[in-house]
Amino acid sequence: MVDYNSFAKTFSDSRKNMKWPEMDYFLGNILDGESISILDIGCGNGRFLGELKSRFSDKITSENYLGVDLSKGLLDEAKKQYPEYNFQELNMLDLDEIKNKFSHIFFFASYHHLQTLEERGKVIKKTYALLEEGGKIYMTNWALNSDFNRKRYDKSVIVGTENQFGSIDYNIKIGEFERYYHCFDISELEYLFKESGFEVIENRLFDNQRNIISIIKKTEV
Repeated sequence: MVDYNSFAKTFSDSRKNMKWPEMDYFLGNILDGESISILDIGCGNGRFLGELKSRFSDKITSENYLGVDLSKGLLDEAKKQYPEYNFQELNMLDLDEIKNKFSHIFFFASYHHLQTLEERGKVIKKTYALLEEGGKIYMTNWALNSDFNRKRYDKSVIVGTENQFGSIDYNIKIGEFERYYHCFDISELEYLFKESGFEVIENRLFDNQRNIISIIKKTEV
């Protein structure tokens, strides 16, 4: 798993003015009258919480939002901005330490850092247990096989290794820092979601070709 503590401030600063159309699309799926409780997995510096507060100021409170991240440095940035909100230093492999249930769980560019199929399966199964009945997961993963990303990152690839789905996983150097990215195929995500009992609502390459977006639902019993 990538160690964001080594470059937390640099990474945080790089995200402040970045456009986020996938988030706009996801939030457009949340109904105005809908009751929400949010788990933000890989919350980083709290950027998504800022967007939630600006759009749903009457709904987002310290009682119905939890942000978790592996990086203490990024969480320190989040806590400086939003001291009244709840953040927890936690590896996503340990999500079963969380005892609350949520209506909406978000993974923004965090799930693709898991390095094995076993880890990816464990994490998605643990999120199933954290959802309320009928709850949804919203996820983005870099679409490393898209023409856009191939052109963007080919010169930054340090090591490429073939995974069990025939795609190439990458260690990519961005600036001074190297990070691992799993190259998801849409069929692998579909497999993981259905194996864990989810109904797949949407699982496709987003319009800008930068990310695969996924919306999945916990089947109501």
